Amino acid sequence: MPRLSMPLAESNMPAESSASRARWVGVARFCKGLGLEAKIITAVMALLTAALSATCWLWASRIDLQVNAIMGNQARQTAYTLSMAARGAMYAGDVGALRLMGTNLLKSRNILFIAFYDSSGKNIAWASRSAAKSDLRSLLTVDVASLTRIHSEHSAPFGDYLEVCQPVLNLESVGPALLVGYVAVGISPQLEESQVQRVNYFAMGIGCITVLIALPLAYMLVHRIFLPIRQLVDATNRIAAGDLQTAVAIDRSDAIGELARSFNAMIETVKRQQQDLRDANDDLERKVIQRTAQLETANNRLVSEIAEKEDFLRAVSHDLSAPLRNISGMAAMLLMKHGEQFDEEIVHRLQRIQKNVDVETDLISELLELSRIKTRRQKMEMVETAALVRDVEGLFESDLRDNQITLTVDTPMPVLHGERPRFRQVFQNLIDNAIKYMGDGPIREIHIGCQIRLTEAEFYVRDTGLGIDADDQAKVFYVFRRGKNSTSRNIAGKGVGLSSVKSIIETYSGKITVESEPGNGSTFKFTINGRFVPAAQPQARVAR
Repeated sequence: MPRLSMPLAESNMPAESSASRARWVGVARFCKGLGLEAKIITAVMALLTAALSATCWLWASRIDLQVNAIMGNQARQTAYTLSMAARGAMYAGDVGALRLMGTNLLKSRNILFIAFYDSSGKNIAWASRSAAKSDLRSLLTVDVASLTRIHSEHSAPFGDYLEVCQPVLNLESVGPALLVGYVAVGISPQLEESQVQRVNYFAMGIGCITVLIALPLAYMLVHRIFLPIRQLVDATNRIAAGDLQTAVAIDRSDAIGELARSFNAMIETVKRQQQDLRDANDDLERKVIQRTAQLETANNRLVSEIAEKEDFLRAVSHDLSAPLRNISGMAAMLLMKHGEQFDEEIVHRLQRIQKNVDVETDLISELLELSRIKTRRQKMEMVETAALVRDVEGLFESDLRDNQITLTVDTPMPVLHGERPRFRQVFQNLIDNAIKYMGDGPIREIHIGCQIRLTEAEFYVRDTGLGIDADDQAKVFYVFRRGKNSTSRNIAGKGVGLSSVKSIIETYSGKITVESEPGNGSTFKFTINGRFVPAAQPQARVAR
């Protein structure tokens, strides 16, 4: 059984602790849910209740002590008076007189018993409200001073009572006073204690009434104290709703008055700032309207200029192409009708005229297309650059095979959102440029790759060709500007391809650069802005 009882007791401890924690959590939540006014009222009432409770407890304790002291003094005085009165009867051994004295004293409401003892402590006379008697022999072993003190006793017939024993001395004897006997008096404080208890109940009732009266008074006082704060809160809510004409009418010299004046000053400051903001917004709107009108005018002018430019380019293209077609047609007619009559040099010159006409016609077409790259956008779609490069490789398959050039894609190629013909034009011009300027070196390779970054995709086209002089690298992207060196002077080209590539790349918020050394090939790098690159792309890296 002991082994079973201990675990049960221990198992109850966590449950009691959990219940205690739950009670404290509930109290904390209740206090947290109270408003500030309710918390102050609760605190005031708690302090008032504690003060009244302490006062009532102190009052009851002091009254009990005073009642006991008074009743003890009464018992001592009664015992002393009785010892003086009973001296002769006890000396003479008159038991009847002693009993008569005791019986007469029992008529007093507080006296429970009167006992007379001889010098040895034997009871010789007894007058009591009960049949029980007391024995003093146990008290005779102590000194007289201790004997005469007030003793608190308890018995079944009397309950709690006070007892005082007074020695009876014969002062008329010669020499030292002769001890005749003892007188014991028992006094009950129950009546006084009941009266004191009624007084205590009355005081407690007054305290409860005081608490009940103090509760509405405390509420009214706290409510009155918080009235300026509620006015400030109401004014704050009205200001938050947009009413800046709100003002707090609080004229006090304390901190709340200072807060109200600061609040009113803040409202005036906010009103001035909002008025300044409205003025600034009005001025900004006027400027925006003016700038919008100016932009519309400039845009209309730009549209008109672009249309005029396109009309001009079409007119120039038509005016330049028509004579060239006539020249080509006349040369073809001369060769067809009189080719057999012309000598070899004339035939050769007529054929050269036809070829130059074809070159110039293509050049005019390319210039016209270059002017339309940024003004005429084509259909936007998802373009797989890997498939696009393979198509361009098929276009140059004969040139790559004849020149023994290897084209390699080094990295995964991303999917772009843009114009398929424009991206095709970029790779086609760069690969064509690499083939033309490959030269006669032993290593004949073209490498293509891409690297995806956070904000862009960077492509490269690297060859092992002739390279470009440093002075010419900044010029190759302009129209009719070509890299010049002793080995590239006789390479066919119009000087428009790289300029077209640059224009296309810029329409996609990118840029193109070239890194090259004469004899060590060239690397063309261009970027496409990240908004044209879908997020889920393989992380391609540039081959080193």
